[in-house]
Amino acid sequence: MLGTEYNWLITVDRQGHGVTRVSLGGSGLITLAVAVFCFLCVSLRAAPTPSLADEAVWGLADMDGIIEGLALHPVTNEAFFSDVHNRCIWTRDPSGSDAVLKRFSTESDSLLGVFALKFDAEGRTLWASSSALPEMKGYTAADKGRAFLAAYDLPTRRLRRTYEIPADGRKHLLGDFVLDRAGAIYATDSFAPIIWRLPAGAERLEKWLDFADFKSLQGIALNADQRFLFVTDYSKGIWRIDLATRAAVLLAAPEGAELRGLDGLYPVPGGLVAVQNGTKTHRILRVDLDDRGAPVRSRVLFTGHPAMTDLSLGQVVQGRLHFIADSGWLLYANPAATPARRRVTILSTPTG
Repeated sequence: MLGTEYNWLITVDRQGHGVTRVSLGGSGLITLAVAVFCFLCVSLRAAPTPSLADEAVWGLADMDGIIEGLALHPVTNEAFFSDVHNRCIWTRDPSGSDAVLKRFSTESDSLLGVFALKFDAEGRTLWASSSALPEMKGYTAADKGRAFLAAYDLPTRRLRRTYEIPADGRKHLLGDFVLDRAGAIYATDSFAPIIWRLPAGAERLEKWLDFADFKSLQGIALNADQRFLFVTDYSKGIWRIDLATRAAVLLAAPEGAELRGLDGLYPVPGGLVAVQNGTKTHRILRVDLDDRGAPVRSRVLFTGHPAMTDLSLGQVVQGRLHFIADSGWLLYANPAATPARRRVTILSTPTG
């Protein structure tokens, strides 16, 4: 979410799989060989072998911002993208493999840098987290510490209202958030060791958990029964937080796994999928959990694509994680930079 301040070289253990050997003799072997040949011919015609090019979902043409988050509407397939530098939300219709985006938000909305985007359960509200950073256009000293959640009404395409963090003299950054089944929002603060909560229908954000051991909170996810919140801490790993007691436990990484440098976090059946952009090689990880919510194994789902230079957030849709491969944070190492316009790549990988 905030660049690559950590740079570990990771070694990943790959597990082998046993193969059952079947021996046939005489005509049985010939029959089997013919059947396998026919099956392969049909399979190859119907489903070509995947290649790196097949993983590119689309490109966002002519961009000069920091594309941090995305939201894909489950019904309309309309895509929304957050831009930290340009302080806006972009929208793209579902047709075509490459398209110039249109602004969804307006200048009068007075957004700060826009980070995560999420829909409510009905798909009628688009929520966005927005925070002030020097990398955004027009940043001033008066913006320091400002952060809020913004709610957009999708049918009217208008900003409904914002929910700002109370000014307390501390730096704040609302980077990611998650909605529970009741409509409450839990949001991570990457600068202060706080998880904020906006109850459904409430007028203001409340400080839900202020815990000194938090260092740099990033992604956040709820498990299937919504008993636990899982939160990535960039320099520490993954926290498991009991929603009933608010007790936070830093989870032990499985043997041979590295759980630091994680950004976006997404629940999947049997575990979590994470964007890891704080390692020398950027990658997508899957972390399998036991019944108590503890990691039992970790494996790399996707890495090595040439576009994976600056990973940011994503969204799981129908068993695949769609994520931003080259967000643009590195282009604004100097916040005053004016990089050339470019094509931003969105990639996709199965989560199983």
